[in-house]
Amino acid sequence: MSKPIRVIQCGLGAIGQAAARLVLDKEKLQLVGAMDRDPKLVGRDLGEVLGLKRKLGIAVSDELTDADVVIHCTTSNFKECAAQIGKIARTGMHCVTSCEEALFPYYSHRAAAERLHEICVKHSVAAVGAGVNPGFVMDTLAVFATVVCQRVDAVRVLRIVDAGTRREALQRKVGAGKTEEEFHKLAQQKKIRHVGLTESLVFIADALGWDLDRVEEEISPVLSPKEVQTEHLTVKRNAAAGVRQIARGRRYGHEVLRLELQMYVGAPAPRDEIEIHGDPPLHLVVHGGTPGDVATPAILVNVIPRLIEAKPGLHTMRTLSLPHIT
Repeated sequence: MSKPIRVIQCGLGAIGQAAARLVLDKEKLQLVGAMDRDPKLVGRDLGEVLGLKRKLGIAVSDELTDADVVIHCTTSNFKECAAQIGKIARTGMHCVTSCEEALFPYYSHRAAAERLHEICVKHSVAAVGAGVNPGFVMDTLAVFATVVCQRVDAVRVLRIVDAGTRREALQRKVGAGKTEEEFHKLAQQKKIRHVGLTESLVFIADALGWDLDRVEEEISPVLSPKEVQTEHLTVKRNAAAGVRQIARGRRYGHEVLRLELQMYVGAPAPRDEIEIHGDPPLHLVVHGGTPGDVATPAILVNVIPRLIEAKPGLHTMRTLSLPHIT
């Protein structure tokens, strides 16, 4: 029987904690460490931090210890992420990160991505950005579906999420409760938005071998028609209930990619919808949508065995041997 894969959880926010609890349930994985820079957490037993009824004998540290792989959940910014993963790679550990921009960092951060790739190769480890959105629903799943197509002309993806059912941090991230004026101001500062929609778009284009002439993205508030109270905040009438964000990719002047995310409090008929225009045409719908708070830690944990087997370097979900149209 092979030895379990030793795992460190880096970052103990909501997703990091959920990932750590899931690792504990996996026979082939062994949680051996936890890292967080929050002084309120450092030194505490991880079992207590995770809300378990038992101690794990693992003290939260502010430094890396030794393991096979690190689950990294600390930032959405790839430049910050690259520096942290570089340090992990230099210690000889593989890394899967929830950093949204890490899904396809070669678009906005090519130089930093190439440097990180070289570090990973030099130290014989692999790293990848994974998640549900970005990482699966609006990109990887769409690419995987093309494997049954003889020709693809265009791809459309729509994700509708009722933010009222999600954690407080996400509700604030999409601007729920802000006035329309506050929303636009924060959106211009990029403090309100779904991070990674453009990365999802260029990920699909790269996987399909499409050179895009133009990439566009727009963001606008969804205004609430009435006052709504969630567990965490109040959304007043005509205030922002959340966000509508669209990314488009054009090729030879035609729109061949369109990704639309609607994430707001009270959104009706939540779902994930993928349309592939080609031969054959496909229309996939996940009724109710993929629950990100549950699915994100799942994909971070489930990708670990494949990551361990991958050749050294900075990967995307496609280069972890994802089949798709040729």
